[in-house]
Amino acid sequence: MFLSNIIRRRLTNKVFSKILITYSVTILLTMFLLLLVLSRYYTEVIIQKEMDASTETLERVESYLQQKDEHVQYVMQELYLKTDLIYNDIAFALQHDYDSYLAYRLDKYSENSSFIPNNLNTFFQAYFSQDPDINAVRLKSASPGTEYEYINSHYRWNKYMDRREQKKGTQEDIAVHPQDLQLKQVEWEQERSIFNNIQISRSINDPATLKKLGDLTVFYDTAGIQDLIRLRKSQFKGTVHIFQRNGDYLYSSDDGTIPVPLKDISFETSFKKIKWKGKNYYINTLADDHRGYLYVGFMPEDDIKKITIVHRYMLLSTVLLSCIAIAVTYFAMRSYSRRINKIETAIHEVRDGNLQIRIPDSREKDELTAISESFNDMLDDLNMYIKDVYVLNIRQREAEMKALQSQIQPHFLYNTLEAIRMKAIADGSKPTSNMIYSLGQLFRYSLSSREIVQISDEIQHVKEYIGLNQIRYSNRLHVTYEIPENCLDEKILKFTLQPLIENYLIHGFRKETNNNELLIKVQRIHREIEIIIKDNGRGIPIDKLLAIQTKLLEGTTTSEGSIGLSNVHQRIQLKYGQNYGIQISSNEGEETIVEVRIPAARREQI
Repeated sequence: MFLSNIIRRRLTNKVFSKILITYSVTILLTMFLLLLVLSRYYTEVIIQKEMDASTETLERVESYLQQKDEHVQYVMQELYLKTDLIYNDIAFALQHDYDSYLAYRLDKYSENSSFIPNNLNTFFQAYFSQDPDINAVRLKSASPGTEYEYINSHYRWNKYMDRREQKKGTQEDIAVHPQDLQLKQVEWEQERSIFNNIQISRSINDPATLKKLGDLTVFYDTAGIQDLIRLRKSQFKGTVHIFQRNGDYLYSSDDGTIPVPLKDISFETSFKKIKWKGKNYYINTLADDHRGYLYVGFMPEDDIKKITIVHRYMLLSTVLLSCIAIAVTYFAMRSYSRRINKIETAIHEVRDGNLQIRIPDSREKDELTAISESFNDMLDDLNMYIKDVYVLNIRQREAEMKALQSQIQPHFLYNTLEAIRMKAIADGSKPTSNMIYSLGQLFRYSLSSREIVQISDEIQHVKEYIGLNQIRYSNRLHVTYEIPENCLDEKILKFTLQPLIENYLIHGFRKETNNNELLIKVQRIHREIEIIIKDNGRGIPIDKLLAIQTKLLEGTTTSEGSIGLSNVHQRIQLKYGQNYGIQISSNEGEETIVEVRIPAARREQI
């Protein structure tokens, strides 16, 4: 009951319940999806493992028969090396009946100086008696009527013959040699057998004429294949079948039973899944083109997928891990739920007007702690702002008053200069009047609150400033203006050019000569405005020039004599970006060129 109340209180917390439900659903979906993926993957792994085991089993059976075939091929090579055996014994035996051949062999033995006979018996015994898998070896003439048999296992051969005779339904006479290793002369038509024997045949030709003398057939017992498959029964759950290229059935590891889906099977190496009688089966085939054998692995899917115990363990593990994950999440989130409740309570208190509430500090350093600290700091700041609001209002009014007074003083100075100018005109001092007028215009321009002005206004301001200095230095300063009409309306920062002219008059102007030239040129280059101020004054020493250029590039304040350059450069870059500003070049004693680059406000007309 107590535990249920705790859980009920926890679930009333919306954030807690949403996170818990979302996390639980996510965990369950993830775990069961993982279970499904692992189960399918495990099933595929088992199927692939069975396929690999089937392929390996078929390859071993193929290797087994390949060894037998290579042995027969080796015997044939050895036979062709013994030409005297072919000409003097085998050829005669295949062309005569058994009695004639026996008399012929006795005559040859009596004529031979060696005590070791060289005939069919010795040849067969030498090459076929050591292989326990051989049931018999048959030598058959190319012309019907003569056959010889070398029997290696009487029990298996007799059993084979009995089953064969039961199939044929007729009994034929067989001549038996009295020795343990004997030849049998039989006369029957050739017939492929499937009674526990696999036949490997080779033609025997006359080495000189290449005329076919007969066929050599070796009958291998299938017990060797059966033992090989039995040893791999723990890895391979299917059955193995062997067919010939023409579809004849040679061997089955399932008591000679041929599954219906294997009838009319194609002679090719492949792997496929079929459905028969509502069940799935896997067929793995391995085709031996050289020998004409088709090795088939046949596996019911039900036998492969007998892994229910593993699936049960996987399901149990998934459920157990999901429960553990959800329980750990629940208990881990309880502390977060408590802290969220404290924050929510504090917010309600503030909404009700209690600005003295504070969220207790937590030892954990996480986002909730950061929210709590920020909330407490916000309340402290709010209380402080409430206390200081009156002081701020008073200070703001004082600042407004001083601002009004600061506006009155320049106007007073401008009006005073205008009164002095009128008095100079009344007294007949026109130069003094002009100077006072120009100075008044400069003050009036400076009183303007605009930050951006037209180039025409800035040029007019420069002209007023230069006009004052031309009155002071009569006939010593000559100014040339090259300003196209389409550039006069472009925008420029206020007080951009006057500090540069002032810098020239202070540092570059030569008072001792009357050929001081100053060029002010404005031109538009694509989407930029370039203003060039060029003079023929004193120039700048190379070391000082490098220092000025470096500090302009770095954006720092230049030396005391070049404050105007630095100020204008920084203002342009702050307004328009790092791609704009001032560049300066100079030749000491010859000239100084200042280039101002700003963006064009209006599009260029084509």
